[in-house]
Amino acid sequence: MPSDPAEIVDAQIRAYEAGDAEAFAALYAEDAVCAALPSGRVIAAGREDIRRVWGAVFAHSPRQVTIARRMVEGRYVIDAERVLVEATGALITATAIYLVGERLIEQVWFLDQPPPATAP
Repeated sequence: MPSDPAEIVDAQIRAYEAGDAEAFAALYAEDAVCAALPSGRVIAAGREDIRRVWGAVFAHSPRQVTIARRMVEGRYVIDAERVLVEATGALITATAIYLVGERLIEQVWFLDQPPPATAP
């Protein structure tokens, strides 16, 4: 198993693209939390919940991930991601901030996307 934070996140992305909920969740600490920022909404709490939540996502369609930009600062990996949902052709953009421990992801935050501004 890799120990470099970026390599751990890359392994998680490969499991995501493969739709492998077991391999995906295995890269997270038992008590890992996935949440949204700035709302603080918890998406999944704990490895089992991560397996369940992402397993449901994987059941819908294969996905391809492109990292548009990446910044690594110590234990933090910040990715600007583009996700192509193969079944629909939808392109999802997301920013993920991963906090990586010695060998596992401890926490990930996804930035909430504000609604488009409307003209006055």
